[in-house]
Amino acid sequence: MRISPTLPFPALLLGLALGAAACRSAPAPAPAPPTRDVATEYDLIYAIANGRMSTAPSPFLVATLRRLHPPPGATALDIGGGAGRNSLYLARRGYRTTDLDVSHIGLDLARQQAAAERLPVATVAQDVNTFDFGQARWDLIALVDFPFPYRALLPKIAAGLKPGGVVVIQAVAVGQPGAESPDHVLHYTYMDRRDLAAPFAGFQVLHDEQGEQPTVWGVQALMLRFAARKP
Repeated sequence: MRISPTLPFPALLLGLALGAAACRSAPAPAPAPPTRDVATEYDLIYAIANGRMSTAPSPFLVATLRRLHPPPGATALDIGGGAGRNSLYLARRGYRTTDLDVSHIGLDLARQQAAAERLPVATVAQDVNTFDFGQARWDLIALVDFPFPYRALLPKIAAGLKPGGVVVIQAVAVGQPGAESPDHVLHYTYMDRRDLAAPFAGFQVLHDEQGEQPTVWGVQALMLRFAARKP
């Protein structure tokens, strides 16, 4: 892994302001930290780093959406969308987007920007593990740079997609050295490509790669990028 000379500002803030991991799970499955603790920590991150955090959408999400033509009234769910860098982009591309996150401050930022641009972004402050994905509800679901245990979410994502709906997943992959995330602050739940096989069996795979890529933290890491369409 190649590390940049300095940590990105949000990562530095995490180390200085929090002094603790926002996710304490090891690469193997482990219970998530209490939602209220995660929400408090991320509220602090967004409050301190507002104006300094990147608002650019995920390049992988951007590349995937170039190949898609959402139907009128298309719906999208951005899991762990926070301040809305991906939710806002989805809305600009024609999706009525739901930004699901536990941070009220992050969601406030997303809501303010959506209002300024008159974009169809709804925000939901809820633990993703208790959120009702529904059945055949979404045209697109994004799970991008989600640092928490993810396996229980995958069948819900598959069921929640409409026929023809697309899932977009990006995560640090199993095999990345160490137990920390590439920003060296968060302990990250790495994703195993094998976990995607059963939930998305029968899906048309649009993209499937694993390799060293730039990350949102400003460093290189072993990244898994996966997109597939529901039959």
